[in-house]
Amino acid sequence: MRRCTTFSAHFAALAALARRWAGVAMALLLLPAVAGASAIFEFEGHTYRIVTDTADWETAGLNASEMSLNGQAGYLVRIDSQRENTALIEALAAHLTAEQLETSVPDDGSGVPFVWLGASDVAQEGTWTWSNNGDQFWEGDFNGTPKNGLYSNWGVQPDSASGAEDGAAIGLGDWPEPFYDLGAMGEWNDLDVDSALIYVVEFDGVSDLEIAIDQPIRNAVHSGIGMVRGWAVSSEPIERVEVYIDGTYRFDVPHGDRRNELVKRFPNNGQAGQSGFSSAFNWNQLGSGQHEITVRAIDSFGSTAERTFNFAVTTFDKGFIKARDVFELGWSSISGLGDSFIIRGALIDGAYYDISVQWQPRSQNFEIVGIRNLSAGE
Repeated sequence: MRRCTTFSAHFAALAALARRWAGVAMALLLLPAVAGASAIFEFEGHTYRIVTDTADWETAGLNASEMSLNGQAGYLVRIDSQRENTALIEALAAHLTAEQLETSVPDDGSGVPFVWLGASDVAQEGTWTWSNNGDQFWEGDFNGTPKNGLYSNWGVQPDSASGAEDGAAIGLGDWPEPFYDLGAMGEWNDLDVDSALIYVVEFDGVSDLEIAIDQPIRNAVHSGIGMVRGWAVSSEPIERVEVYIDGTYRFDVPHGDRRNELVKRFPNNGQAGQSGFSSAFNWNQLGSGQHEITVRAIDSFGSTAERTFNFAVTTFDKGFIKARDVFELGWSSISGLGDSFIIRGALIDGAYYDISVQWQPRSQNFEIVGIRNLSAGE
């Protein structure tokens, strides 16, 4: 089990390095895992998916080409700068577990995990090209030279040590033990293309997923049974819309309501007209006071977008006023100003209240925005 101990130690070092890098402004966004098999991150206008189901180099490339984002096919990751190389290592450290790393150690004596890149010299030995468009970036072995001004980050590689090492991979630790003199974490190695490794798929562009919340209304006051309502639009189908209140998951909102006004806003998206979501919710169960809502949309690619803001709830002392409870306005007075009015002295279930009511354009209704219990001396 010497190998397990070795790559676990390397992973710990990798995670520590990622924490140190976290303070660097890298424009890197790591998104939640999708179905336990991949994670998505964005960097400098590109999107990347880490796929933890291992595959040989050719299969990984075919799988990548069958994935798409905004109609654009993916490809095995291409690295064009040290910043991008660092961003990839940071994302791998943030997502991969020790168990996943164990599955991605090639049987070549290096003793550390590797992740496939989209580079190879399959077509011609020593001519290293990127699979997305055939750009050559290296010629020769470890004594070779960069080509066309393109970036590379080899260790003391490539060396074709096994005679059939035609695929490039990025190392997640120093190799090989015990001297660690052929490569350092983040450097590249040439490996047998039949090795089964984790891989990263790159996409040109980023997700166009957008989300908006119509109700509740930011910084407004709500009471009784209202709506959680808004819209979410993406080139990929929307799979879920989740609602969190005060940091706790509450429920999923059905998606697909008709929103005719969004057809003109997103003319190239055929699903924009059915992008609404809505669900009834009893605000009273939250209790009076300030609250925070987050609505998160997740599309079929795995991209997420969310909105978060504060709102307030006001309630009667009794959480639910039943039909048999006394509700008497005969002795109350009503005065109005602008878009609101006040009912003074309403008798509800044995207590007197002043009730403030305001017109809300988004809900197209009058809503209770203030409740004062006169009987309690408030």
